[in-house]
Amino acid sequence: MGGEHSFVVSDLHLGSEFFHKTEFFTWLDQLPAGARLIFNGDIIDEPKKPLPEAHVEVIDRLVEESRQRPLVWVRGNHDVGFDLEDSGEIEFADRWEIGKRLLLVHGDDLDDVMPRHSLFKWTFKRFYRLLVKMGAPKVHVAEYAKKWGFLYRVLNDSVARNALRVAKRLGFESIACGHTHAAMDVQRDGRRYLNTGAWTEKPLHYLEIDEEMIQLKIFEEGNA
Repeated sequence: MGGEHSFVVSDLHLGSEFFHKTEFFTWLDQLPAGARLIFNGDIIDEPKKPLPEAHVEVIDRLVEESRQRPLVWVRGNHDVGFDLEDSGEIEFADRWEIGKRLLLVHGDDLDDVMPRHSLFKWTFKRFYRLLVKMGAPKVHVAEYAKKWGFLYRVLNDSVARNALRVAKRLGFESIACGHTHAAMDVQRDGRRYLNTGAWTEKPLHYLEIDEEMIQLKIFEEGNA
């Protein structure tokens, strides 16, 4: 499993009005031919709801890409229950490995914060909807969550800590997740934790991996 040149994104949340489709297509158009494309979970926002036509076009593009380059879809918690009639050559997985250099998992299984605070999560979402009704800017709910700095850091640190434990136990140099919508690149005890953020909030991040480096990058026109 792996490849000489790979690109990784996560948390597109197709179906959400906050997905940055134009930027995503521009990013896809700039990728080098033949490079592996890895989606590290939560490609879909609500798997039981029909996608708007604009986001069906994204799925169609991914199927098309899978016939031209290796394409991996690592399942996230939001992807469960979503089925494709025609999945092309997409390879579905629960995790992806690039040698022992990098383990890719979505990260929901490493989150021991939100499952224990479901009431807070329920309350927060309703508070967010109330703010929007009162005239606050309509952004992805994760944007508001990030304003609660301490609580958001607890979530991020928990996932990072658990991810690094998994990397150590399984013998990987690095581990990359999505899930938290918070891009990160940290070194702890000789191992590296990366998070690719989300494509519902800017700045937009991705990983580029080749034989020499693993680099977390911000998408800007012309830099893919």
